[in-house]
Amino acid sequence: MLVTQPVHGSIGEMTVLSAARRYSGVVDVVYAERHRGDAVAAAPPSGSQPEDDVMPGYARSDYDAEATRRRSLPWRAAIFIIAVACSGVLGLALLRHSRLQAEASILNRDVEHQLRHGDRDRYYYVHVPEGHDGTQPLPVVLNFHGGGGNADAARRQSRMNEVADRHGFLVVYPEGSGRLRHKLLTWNAGSCCAYAVDKQIDDVGFVAALLDDLSKQYSLDARRIYATGISNGAMLAYRLACELPDRITAISPVAGTLGVDGPVPDRGVPVLHFHGRQDRNVPFSGGFGPNGLLKVDHRSVPDTIAWWCRANQCDVERPEVQESSDVVIRRYLPRADAGAKGAPVELYELTDGGHTWPGGADITAGLGTGKLVTNVDASELMWQFFQQFSLPAKERASAE
Repeated sequence: MLVTQPVHGSIGEMTVLSAARRYSGVVDVVYAERHRGDAVAAAPPSGSQPEDDVMPGYARSDYDAEATRRRSLPWRAAIFIIAVACSGVLGLALLRHSRLQAEASILNRDVEHQLRHGDRDRYYYVHVPEGHDGTQPLPVVLNFHGGGGNADAARRQSRMNEVADRHGFLVVYPEGSGRLRHKLLTWNAGSCCAYAVDKQIDDVGFVAALLDDLSKQYSLDARRIYATGISNGAMLAYRLACELPDRITAISPVAGTLGVDGPVPDRGVPVLHFHGRQDRNVPFSGGFGPNGLLKVDHRSVPDTIAWWCRANQCDVERPEVQESSDVVIRRYLPRADAGAKGAPVELYELTDGGHTWPGGADITAGLGTGKLVTNVDASELMWQFFQQFSLPAKERASAE
């Protein structure tokens, strides 16, 4: 593509002029062939000498006209090429504008919010489901992006907006913290990750403040607030279940494990976990992920599930198990004597799955995150799981 800002003496100008000269050379050949017959007819008699510096076969007037034309051709060609290049740039700009308009039409119900917490500006985005008139209280799904991501990545990867529109709930996409605004953000989920852990960011406090702020602007059902996320965002969902059990009704982590050792919540928190057996970022069996950028010793999925089965008073001896060639589902139900401490724990083991969101968009293709499982729709399944649960009335009162 030609440079379209020809500052005098710049590479851009030299590029245009070089192209113009090549263009004029082609025109010269065509012009000479077209007028060759006229030139021969105008040639002087045999044996006569041409005028000084006049090409044989041309009269002086023809030569002067030809010289003038040749001198003007590079600039005429340059103008032509610049016009073509500008039209190309304009076309690309129009295409980009139309793409942005299309994206805006998709996001026109996703509203950015900003609040001050911990001496820094924090952001979150809210998706209001189609057809909502603002009068009926809605349940809420908090959807936390993975480490290095942002709210837009969580929206695209999970496709949660589509599920919200079908079933009628608010989706909130909070953003983590980092050195750049809206880019390369992480959460302090305990053992992971990066900037948020290094700076000891109070993300639990941020989520509590977010929920307070959200309740002032939207009609929401405080007894039905759920949390999900992928990778580092999944780890934060686990931490919230431990530290905000009076506000988080149930959680559904994806491709991330427990990064804290407690506290054990004073009520059972339902858990639905999705994890690929071939995950090389947060390995199913725990330890350091060979594809992970950070050296984090992750808790294994079996240890995470065992921790929550103990916390939720589940019967680990007799789980309900469904198996197929590509997924194993394990359901651990609370014991009969569990009381308020009891809540189910479910695990979807995806045989060939990688570090991806099942049924979502593969936004990390090419980064070594492995296979995207498409026959399991995690977003739809977690909503079916979430809607079974609500906080007891006494906890709603304490939250309000």
